[in-house]
Amino acid sequence: MLRYGLLFIPYVLAALLWDVPSASYLVAWGGSFWIFYLTLSGAVRPLPGGESLAHQLFRPIGVTHLVFAGYTAVTSIFHFLDLHGYYYFSHDAFAEVSRSQLLLTAEAQRYYVLAHAAVATGILVFATYRRSGEWRLRSDLDRPRFVLYLAGMMIVATQALKFVPGLGQVQGRLAVLALVASVLSLALSIVQSRKGLILINTGLYGLNLLEAFLSGWKEEVLVVFLLLGIFLYPFYKRAVTVLAPAGFIALLVLLPAYNGLFRQLNWSGQVSAQEAAEVALDRTLDGEIDLAGESWTFLTNRFSEIGLFTRYLEHVPEHRSHYGLDITENAVMGVVPGLVWPGKPSLERLGMERAYENGVVGRGSDASAKPQFVVDAYLSFGALGVLMACFVFGALASLASRLAERWFGGYLLGSGLVYTAFFRIFWKGSTFEFVANAIFWSFILMGALFLAGRMTGYLVRAPQEKPVAA
Repeated sequence: MLRYGLLFIPYVLAALLWDVPSASYLVAWGGSFWIFYLTLSGAVRPLPGGESLAHQLFRPIGVTHLVFAGYTAVTSIFHFLDLHGYYYFSHDAFAEVSRSQLLLTAEAQRYYVLAHAAVATGILVFATYRRSGEWRLRSDLDRPRFVLYLAGMMIVATQALKFVPGLGQVQGRLAVLALVASVLSLALSIVQSRKGLILINTGLYGLNLLEAFLSGWKEEVLVVFLLLGIFLYPFYKRAVTVLAPAGFIALLVLLPAYNGLFRQLNWSGQVSAQEAAEVALDRTLDGEIDLAGESWTFLTNRFSEIGLFTRYLEHVPEHRSHYGLDITENAVMGVVPGLVWPGKPSLERLGMERAYENGVVGRGSDASAKPQFVVDAYLSFGALGVLMACFVFGALASLASRLAERWFGGYLLGSGLVYTAFFRIFWKGSTFEFVANAIFWSFILMGALFLAGRMTGYLVRAPQEKPVAA
């Protein structure tokens, strides 16, 4: 257990340097790479089953850990560089650097590296997969075809649930399950060279990609590409290693400009989503928009939540005491379904109330400034809140993955399909209210899917002569 203490060294060192904000920030920021090294190399605890990371990317120690820490702790470097007068690789030597802002930014980064260490610890402590594959798909089922059928059934169910009030959570989860299942079917078809299925799945993948572009959310587009890359990586490591970074950079360059214009046209009700997408894409590719400027604004203000975090730090606890258990009580209340409680408060409104109370945005503003998971943890109990909440966050991610693998045939269908589809909330987090609601109902839906699989005979108990390696 002492090895887990190594993960918290960056936080301690950064805290000792609190009065030298730039140094404190850089130690905390660099500390996340130290945590990545210790956890992904197996130095703190060997990776489950002795498998390489490539063969367990969909487990929490893989994508969940990398995306959560990357979005939370690593992407803040652009905001930090912006504070120092940088614009990409050029530097304004006459830029005035606000010491107060640097102190707040360094403080926020210290909480981020503490959160990273706590989440990683929670994941690793509970990362035992001895019962993985206890139940499995019937051996006579064709996996690529079955997963494609599953995607189709989930699409139909999603459309049907649109007409049932109060089941938005269920509809959303099934829609994501349909997406992940279709991408998995495409990946399996490619690996097995199933030309007919490749053709069908490629068409479905194209529709998913089109829907992501028409959603107006950058994250949805990135996820569609990311899922396919991760599914294919163990089989085509060289190709994915070369193409994925290039594709990711291209999306980071184009998406901010495209999305900004798309939202301006469509979300204001001026034109339809299809027309907005065509206009936005044409103007983006024709060079009518300053891509460099739009991308830098995105990298410094939206790619990371640290700027928002500093505004909460400015107010709590100097102008308002910590919330204690108030936010947690809201989270518990949030799991009650709207069908049972017709007058249930809006989770969005509960989260935004903290933004109003702390002067982050005015009540008349349309901007969303809800505190993210780490911020809510800080608002509750400060550093102790971050430590405890993020440890539980990581532990729940591992428990969800373990249960999915136990019930759905091991890694590929358990963590790769079911866990990834139902528990994507672990990738980025959200307010306490949204996180609690999403996790609770994801466990319920996963249990319902398992029971449906057993009742229909698709899931059968696997004979195990010896325990599966942890």
